[in-house]
Amino acid sequence: MHDNIDSKQLAVFIFIAVMALKIFLAPGLLIKYSGRDGWISMLVFVLIELAVLLMLLIIIKLNPEKTLYEILKASLGVIVAKIVLVVLIALLAVKLILMLGELKLFFNTEILKSVDFTFCLIVLLFLLVVFCCKGIRPIGRMAQLFFPFILAALAILFLLTVKNVDLTGLTPIDFDVKEILGTLNKFPLWFGDVSVLMLFIGRVKQGKRFVLKGMAWAAASSVAVMFFAIVLFETYGDYPKIIDYGHNISNMVLYSSGSYLFGRFDIPIFCMWMWSIFIQIIVSFFAISLFTSEVVGRGNVRIYAVITAVIMFILSTFVFDGKTALFELGTSIARWLCLAAEIVLPVTLLVISLVRRGKDEVNSGQENSDN
Repeated sequence: MHDNIDSKQLAVFIFIAVMALKIFLAPGLLIKYSGRDGWISMLVFVLIELAVLLMLLIIIKLNPEKTLYEILKASLGVIVAKIVLVVLIALLAVKLILMLGELKLFFNTEILKSVDFTFCLIVLLFLLVVFCCKGIRPIGRMAQLFFPFILAALAILFLLTVKNVDLTGLTPIDFDVKEILGTLNKFPLWFGDVSVLMLFIGRVKQGKRFVLKGMAWAAASSVAVMFFAIVLFETYGDYPKIIDYGHNISNMVLYSSGSYLFGRFDIPIFCMWMWSIFIQIIVSFFAISLFTSEVVGRGNVRIYAVITAVIMFILSTFVFDGKTALFELGTSIARWLCLAAEIVLPVTLLVISLVRRGKDEVNSGQENSDN
């Protein structure tokens, strides 16, 4: 029996996964690379991700008892299943390094300028190991507990920015296909965060209209992503040098009159919203540890959680410790992992699930006719 979450908790993870890296950093990158019209590329990314999420929800629906590894092992064999998990682990590890690095950039820039982030990283990694030891269900409960605060932070940010939104700042629109394709090729690692939801295949207690409700939450999160992205694009699209890599989230309401009249009260709101990033980090860390234990086939997931924490500390502290290193990682050959893990894998899993479902229905029909 697998450690399960319920469909409401999965909806929380879906909402958070859809917006995790997109609100936090992606808009600033696209502004620097594509200027004002970068929001078009972002919209394409979001639509692709929604299509992938729909496939994943159908896969989860068709496999209520089988995990990702069990599906792959039964259909493609043990060796292929482990190779696929290794690719997925590599992708999640790169995304985790990006998230940890971006947390460091944000807090060192906006809040903890005088505090050594190394200590904070050690504490964070310790907490991640503790959550891994507890299992998936407590993570789901924690996410559900903090979800109202995340929604409240988004609502407040919306109220702070909506009065100053001027869509004329997006005009004239230049739909440059070549530029859009170039952006899709360069920045996929800051999108496709729903791939981590493969962790929950076979681990969800499904409710009524499971797929429909999941897509509704994903759509709501996508709208929030595009709204805040458009705020940045219409304000700073013609002045890309103003945006600083690593903390463009603070620019979201910087031009709001309230921020200047009453101080940077938006910073505590950002910290409250940062729970969404923390939850995404926890899920990614747990997925890496669990998938690693399945690949190795020996030892408890707790052991691999400790190993993952040590590796992440070394990479985040000594290898990818600055803006340039993080950007080079995100735009390196590692981005091609996205094609394998976020497009090819979901399509393959969906085909396998549908074929198996068809065979089961045929066999069931034959048994009924025989009886």
